[in-house]
Amino acid sequence: MKIKNQEFLKKENQSLVLEIILNQSPISRAEIAKQTTMSPTSASRIVASLLEVELIREVNLVNDGVGRKATYFVPNENSIISIGVEIDQNNIRIGFMNFVGTLIALEHFMYKPIDPQETVEFIGSKIEIMFDNEKIHHKQIAGICVGLPGLIKNDQGIIKLSAQFDWKQVPLKAMLEEKVGFQVIVDNELKLKALAEYMTDLNTEKESMAMIGFGSGVGSALISKGEIYRGEGNFSGEIGHTIVDPYGIYCPCGNFGCLQTYIAEKFLLDEASKTKSIDSVQELLKESEKGEKWARNILDKAVTYAAITINNVVCVYNPDTVVLSGSLIENYPEIKERILEKCKNQIWTPVNNTFKLHTTKTGADGVVIGAAISVQRYFMKNIHFKREV
Repeated sequence: MKIKNQEFLKKENQSLVLEIILNQSPISRAEIAKQTTMSPTSASRIVASLLEVELIREVNLVNDGVGRKATYFVPNENSIISIGVEIDQNNIRIGFMNFVGTLIALEHFMYKPIDPQETVEFIGSKIEIMFDNEKIHHKQIAGICVGLPGLIKNDQGIIKLSAQFDWKQVPLKAMLEEKVGFQVIVDNELKLKALAEYMTDLNTEKESMAMIGFGSGVGSALISKGEIYRGEGNFSGEIGHTIVDPYGIYCPCGNFGCLQTYIAEKFLLDEASKTKSIDSVQELLKESEKGEKWARNILDKAVTYAAITINNVVCVYNPDTVVLSGSLIENYPEIKERILEKCKNQIWTPVNNTFKLHTTKTGADGVVIGAAISVQRYFMKNIHFKREV
């Protein structure tokens, strides 16, 4: 038991020192020892072990006042590569992030996921091509995180249900690990995008941030003090499947009148097709601009329900920041502005001035960024899983 405790403490200290170097570099041994309250000998030993596996490197800086060079430490930028993957309805995005949080490669592939195994084969083959193109060696890879819409058992890497793809009980983690040979994490796309938004918005002080996504579905995610709030089974935030009319439209989840059936793109187009053949939201917007009452009514209802969604999330979570994302927000400025305007009168008065309302800054890359950040976080807590230190 004593040996196990010593090993645990050693790994905790290694992670702590590495995190300090990542966030505060360049930094000296003395400053590391001071911040961690370790002895100079212990701090030096951990720094030496991180140097040995090339996770960090030395730089010499002139020490002000004495003119002598002093040794400082910085992360070895490309020693660790984290891979983020987004599976969407009509495309797949794959990004490589280096150890200091910079996306060094990002590819967008038009692909419609239908069969899970075929999707795994596609992702694996594209990653290998990107390895060759970027001259990246397998030993640099910390792992892969895949984000997609649906109910995800993230601790097991199993897709319980993804209504957008009609996938049920898919062991995506095991399937992809067998294909690529790396550690794989699977998570809900909006939770990952919310994490990316929280971690990259360094100018905003916030305790909690709620993200709401309006696009192929409707969902929400809460980040509290830098951590994803998951609830039991990682199913928190599925506001799109709250029922607003039990006698409403059938939802692929099996219920009727789910909130997303009044807002999500597919349902807007299905509703429009009852009057005219419409293939895109942009066409629906054009019909509305031409003065077509049926088109205007569909959009007005969607905007109203979107504003109601924002109000409900604020009332339930009471966050200090709300970020709007998703294709309806990111691709259609007219709809975004109408939702923001509607919120002025839709938000419950007592909470109206308790939060800041923003639209996404990470945009289309958010899920990939959040996925890569998740891999790096896992690596930082489990340095030993890829590299013995």
